[in-house]
Amino acid sequence: MKILFICTYYHRAMIFHDLAKRIKDKGHEVETFNAVVKKAKIYEKYKKIMEDSDVIHKECFYYWDRYFYFIKQKKICNALIKSCEVKKYDLIHSHNLFNGGYVAYNLKRNFGIPYIVSIRSTDVNSFLRLPLFKRIANKIVEEASGIHFLSFPYKENFLQKFIIKERLEIVERKSIVITNGLEDFWLENRNNKAKEIKNPKKVRLLLVGKINKNKNIFSVIEAVRLLEQKGYKIELTVVGQILDEKVLNKIRKEKFITFLPYKKKEELLKIYRENDIFVMPSVHETFGRVYAEAMTQGLPVIYSKGQGFDGIFEDGWIGYSVPSNDIVYISECIIKIINNFSTISKKCLENCNKFNWEKISEDYARFYKESINRK
Repeated sequence: MKILFICTYYHRAMIFHDLAKRIKDKGHEVETFNAVVKKAKIYEKYKKIMEDSDVIHKECFYYWDRYFYFIKQKKICNALIKSCEVKKYDLIHSHNLFNGGYVAYNLKRNFGIPYIVSIRSTDVNSFLRLPLFKRIANKIVEEASGIHFLSFPYKENFLQKFIIKERLEIVERKSIVITNGLEDFWLENRNNKAKEIKNPKKVRLLLVGKINKNKNIFSVIEAVRLLEQKGYKIELTVVGQILDEKVLNKIRKEKFITFLPYKKKEELLKIYRENDIFVMPSVHETFGRVYAEAMTQGLPVIYSKGQGFDGIFEDGWIGYSVPSNDIVYISECIIKIINNFSTISKKCLENCNKFNWEKISEDYARFYKESINRK
């Protein structure tokens, strides 16, 4: 198979590189068209993957084009046609429904190339707030040969809320859930034994993610206060890139919080191992690889109900799903984990191989073949 990825943030995440590499390892060809805004910044940690000869990086629109959807998509489409020999591909995979999916839709109409689309948090929680985009979404998924979701809650939410009833059965039939995988580093450095808490009243919590309101650090802080009222001594470590200074200022006021800026994975590994429970009740989360990273080190996880990580495991198996703003329930779930800590920690280590790219890439390759045949 010859596959074209359409991305708008290949330069800001490893998941597309990791997936492309594994698909190529299976004997297929993958090229990536990374459409970005003019003067897009590439962070040092991603510069190496941008050197890949199979990555076509194009600054093809301006910042203000985000307010003119069809103009932006036309610019991306024109840049792609000029940069790629479109007819040589067997399948196009747009990694977003709206930023790329409409391009794939037009490429199919003009060149007859089948496509699949991945549906992510920004598609559901940003674009689909506007009625216009519901019509566009139905147009794109109707013509798509496959629709990919990273989690069961997102699939259910999207199909039930946004797909026209008469088309629901057809769309559902060509939909699939395939999770993200982990970098090999995490599985190769999996902790070799389950963790234990020596003193159940003294617990170290960890949150790793971008410092903004979406990661919902404030709910964790309030849950810690409730635990302190019950006699627990809690230390909370927060690690991540600062996106919102107001959130950071709030964090720095709390004596029980240690804040650490972004860390490389080698440093982060040590931080995971120094803590007991991973807690991140994000408001929105397409998947959340940090939960899986924490599992490789034996940390039970608390994740958001109805968001990306929910539904992969039975509740209570490797941790608990929680309503993002229910601080009472978050604190109760932390206590549940403490009371059954070693068992849950062991299950985290036993189940983290679910995020091995080898198996996940097989699922993708199978879905690609099915989608090509479905055209």
